[in-house]
Amino acid sequence: MSKSSSMAQIRAVSQEQVQDFRWRILRPSEKADSIYELDDAPETLHVGAFVGPDLAGVATVCKEPTPGTRNNVAWRLRGMATAEEFRGFGIGKELAERCLEYVRSQGGALVWCSARSSAVDFYESLGFESQEKSFALPEYSSEPYLLMTLPL
Repeated sequence: MSKSSSMAQIRAVSQEQVQDFRWRILRPSEKADSIYELDDAPETLHVGAFVGPDLAGVATVCKEPTPGTRNNVAWRLRGMATAEEFRGFGIGKELAERCLEYVRSQGGALVWCSARSSAVDFYESLGFESQEKSFALPEYSSEPYLLMTLPL
C-alpha cells in the first residue's frame, strides 16, 4: 500500500469493537476502558477502517451540542484512532469523511471535536476551524486540546 492512497474498506462497526480499539491505541498504559458518553445512543455511528482482515482505524460521531450551547443540529466527532503501522495512508481522512457524510444524511449542520494540539493540522485539512484557546482534558492526555468546528 502506498502512502498516497488508502486501500482501507470503511464500514460500520460495533460499539465494542470501537471501544476496544480506542483503548489499545489511545490509552494503552491505562487499565480504564474507553467508553464515551453517547456511544450507545441510537443515532451514534461507529466506523472502522479495515486493511484486509485488520482493523486499522476507528472513529465515532454522535449527536451532541457544542459545549455551552443547546445546538440540536450539532454532532461530535470523537475517538478517532489509527494503528501506528497504518498512519500516513489517508485512513483518518476516510474515516472522518464517512462520519461527515453520515451527519449530513441525518440533517446535521455542524460537526465539532476536541482536537489534541498535535492533530489540529489534520482537522484543519478537513475544513475544521479552531474556536477558542487551548484547554486541558487530563483524563485523556497531558496534551493541550482545541475546540474545532466545521459547518456543513
